Amino acid sequence: MWNGPQALSLPGFQRSAAPIAALLLVAAALLGLAGRASAQDPYACIDELSDEAVSYRIRTIEKSFADGRYKALGWRIGWIAGYAATAGVQGALAVEARQNDRPWDRFAFLYQAAGGAALALGLAVIPMPGVWGGKRIHKQAADTPEARRDKLRYATRLLERGALIQEMLGRGELIGLAVVYGTVGGTVKAVKWTGKSRGNTALMYVVPPVLATGTVLSAPGSLPKEWESYRGIACSGRYYDRGADQPKLDWSLSPTGIRFSIEF
Repeated sequence: MWNGPQALSLPGFQRSAAPIAALLLVAAALLGLAGRASAQDPYACIDELSDEAVSYRIRTIEKSFADGRYKALGWRIGWIAGYAATAGVQGALAVEARQNDRPWDRFAFLYQAAGGAALALGLAVIPMPGVWGGKRIHKQAADTPEARRDKLRYATRLLERGALIQEMLGRGELIGLAVVYGTVGGTVKAVKWTGKSRGNTALMYVVPPVLATGTVLSAPGSLPKEWESYRGIACSGRYYDRGADQPKLDWSLSPTGIRFSIEF
């Protein structure tokens, strides 16, 4: 006698249900991947867009840069100034320690000054489209339809590049490097000058990862979100209005089994 839910535990049902579930999961994955593959190429349809659509997308990208510009600018200037000031103060303290014959403190101050200078230089050298991208896009020629298409290509590349850079700045690699840097410096000082200025030794362990964590957590992150949002609309007229571009899933049940097919 069949009594509802207990039938789910029958071996025959399990053997038949597993392939069905697997096929449906594969189909869903293929459909999802195909949809994402189309929507994620914002360059492919630029030549097919109307002039009005091109202008709209340019304005959208310019607004994306404008919305996050001041945070990106403040973050860059603030941390460059902070690390440069740290390097300067630590360098001055190293000179004072040398004059007073404290080689252990001189090492600690010079080590931290080097780290601050390296980070200040790194942040100054890394390109920041989030700061200047909108202005550069605005300066591009747009007096003809073809010039506007070229401007859209340039703006799209700049948005993609800016998103990748901001995503990189927001990851934890810098924190890991700071932990290693502080651990190496603190350990060298503790081993070579055991018991000397233990507070300074502790700061060598703590300060680099703390500053790096602040840098990463405060990093601007608007462009990765704007890039994902833009990819969803960049070719929407092409990809979402044409059902033929999507794979077709067809399946049916019969007394002899299941018929399943995917047509691309």
